[in-house]
Amino acid sequence: MRRGRPGIPLLAVPIALTLLFLFLEWRLYKTLDTVAVPQARRVVVEAIQQAVLENLRGEVKYSNLIQPGTTDGKVVFMAADALEISRIQARAQLAIQERLAQMETQTYHMPLGQVLGVRWLAAYGPRLPLRFIPLGVVKVHVGDNFESSGINQTRHRIYLEVEGEVQIIAPLSQEKVKVTSTLPLTEAIIVGAQCPKPM
Repeated sequence: MRRGRPGIPLLAVPIALTLLFLFLEWRLYKTLDTVAVPQARRVVVEAIQQAVLENLRGEVKYSNLIQPGTTDGKVVFMAADALEISRIQARAQLAIQERLAQMETQTYHMPLGQVLGVRWLAAYGPRLPLRFIPLGVVKVHVGDNFESSGINQTRHRIYLEVEGEVQIIAPLSQEKVKVTSTLPLTEAIIVGAQCPKPM
């Protein structure tokens, strides 16, 4: 009498579990690109904007940063206060760094249905935890640009350029994301000037 092969059902279970694990890992990696990465960028940009607004709102004045030099009523040069610009840059960097550090204690969630890619289950199922961990030191640069603003007028804008990096930590996957943001600080209309070179 021939006996069955009992080893086949036993092998089928780990194989099925391995395939399920690989599928979930693939879906999660794909979902990180389409959902978690944009969410991380949005959260970080909001944190940067809040930090700058709370610490620099109403304190940055164009006249404290730039002094135009005139001759016969015409602007011939722009003198920048390098010390004040450096102070603003350092203060913004510290405020942003502290705000991003608070993200380490926060947990965001993504529905399992969204990970599986099932549209009608996208908002349902167990919620998978996501964490956004800041990496390294935030880079802050004060920049400016000039543009024509009517006849014999030039608009001079001063802004902050912020660049940072966060790591998305999710079950079965991790990914690094670079985030950049530009925030206006102040501007002025200069009458009687052609567009000069940026500072």
